[in-house]
Amino acid sequence: MAGPCIVCGLGDVGYRVVELLHRLGEEVVVVTSAARDDRRRTAEAHGVRVLIGDARSEQLLQEAGLASARAVIAATGDDLVNIEVFLDSQRIRPDIPVVVRLFDQDLARQLEGSFGLRRALGMSALSAPSFAAAALGESFLGTFSMPDATFVIGRHNVENGPLQACPNLGAVAERHRLTPLLRERPGEGCAALPSPEDPVLPQDRLSLLARKEDWDRLFGPAPSAVPEAAPMPLGSRVRQGLSRLRAFWREEPTPLRAVFLSLCVLIPLTVIVFHAFVHLSLADAVFHTIANLHGEIVQSNDGVGPGIKLYEIALMILGSITLATLYSMLTDYLVGSRLRKLLGGRPMPRQGHVVVVGIGSVGLQVVRELTAVGIPVVAVDAEADRPFLADARSRASVVIGDGRLGETLARAGVATARAVVAATGDDSANLGIGLGARRLSPGIRTVVRLFDSDFARKIESTLGVDAALGASRIAAPTFAASALFPDVVKAFIVQDRLIVLLRRQAGERSEHGATVLMRDGDEPLHEDEEVLAALWRKVAPPWSG
Repeated sequence: MAGPCIVCGLGDVGYRVVELLHRLGEEVVVVTSAARDDRRRTAEAHGVRVLIGDARSEQLLQEAGLASARAVIAATGDDLVNIEVFLDSQRIRPDIPVVVRLFDQDLARQLEGSFGLRRALGMSALSAPSFAAAALGESFLGTFSMPDATFVIGRHNVENGPLQACPNLGAVAERHRLTPLLRERPGEGCAALPSPEDPVLPQDRLSLLARKEDWDRLFGPAPSAVPEAAPMPLGSRVRQGLSRLRAFWREEPTPLRAVFLSLCVLIPLTVIVFHAFVHLSLADAVFHTIANLHGEIVQSNDGVGPGIKLYEIALMILGSITLATLYSMLTDYLVGSRLRKLLGGRPMPRQGHVVVVGIGSVGLQVVRELTAVGIPVVAVDAEADRPFLADARSRASVVIGDGRLGETLARAGVATARAVVAATGDDSANLGIGLGARRLSPGIRTVVRLFDSDFARKIESTLGVDAALGASRIAAPTFAASALFPDVVKAFIVQDRLIVLLRRQAGERSEHGATVLMRDGDEPLHEDEEVLAALWRKVAPPWSG
């Protein structure tokens, strides 16, 4: 019998991984320096052994059963601790599979596949595809890329769809290059990796794997398609223009705004003075006002009192200052627009885009995922010097401002957007962004990132948010699957099934019973050809909710 899986760390990620491994029937031992009392009690109540101490302690790893362990998962919140756990585990047992959590994805890519490390996984890289898929609609479970193709995992109701003409699941794969991963049928539950001879019934709901181009060809509006939006009413266009004008106004320094306002007051006041005291017609009063603002005297001063002359002198001085201010504001706007283009900024999409608020590691990955499949994106962040913004600018339009403010969301075009993804590092801010976007555009799809997965479930069921996702819950299947199986590409849960996608050599014999899913072309397989395969495991109900 295989030994236990050792999980180091019982934070958000570690706890979800421990729960999932236990639901898969694996023996689990936790090593953690600290743990929330409720999590520790819940884990121990389900038979999980929890050891309190530093996971870098060789004695503690030995006590956890490293000598016979099936795998080690280092999931603490510290990259260096996770790397040290890997090095210690490998030194003691060079053959043990180790999966580590790393925030630094550049470092992860360097370590993965080297020195005996099985996988180095980052939360942003694992969770971003799910956030992007959630923004596109309920039918999408995720996307992932391999060197030669981008793949879509989606759900489809057979009734009245293009698959209804297929007599069985084998015909779905043969005719449309779609691979059924899961078949859900009322009264029968779900079948993972169903048989090709399984008939296709109108009431079936299929979870399908497909290359992006095949999904697009068959189902039309897919991740790359931008729906046609109805023409924006004149009132909405006016409000949007005024909102952008207010945003530009607020970005200008207070002294410049004050001088510009004084110009707006000075012009009508001078017209009144010339009309009332110099007895000029309104047209002449306006003409002479503008001329004096530019420092020119175009009328005779005969018969004009000294007060009017002094007023004209003051007008010329103030006019020079205020006009210079006006020109500087216009120059700032034009030069700023030009610089944004030179630095890679993109024009604001008119409609059908996704607004991503919070351009941290997760937000940037969401931008990359969406733009990779052709979806226009507007990236929003409160800090103009955020390190990830340069990358975001090369892919999407960028708006600087607080995403919790309606004005910022309006500048990002929420009124004509298809979805908003709130991906900041603050749960309350994300919730406020989602609800604020729904208030501005009732039909918009809202996706919010919440660190507490239990809280996310409650929000989704009570506040009308379309998808409230906990990154730890999204990442846990891939962490767990990577510990149990080699060469895992992606893992996800549908109903009570864990579906695991793997890379395999065509001639490789798998002791895990993986089923080859798809490959390019119709020629016979070569033994050294890489293919995409899949397997599934049944999971028990969650510990809570």
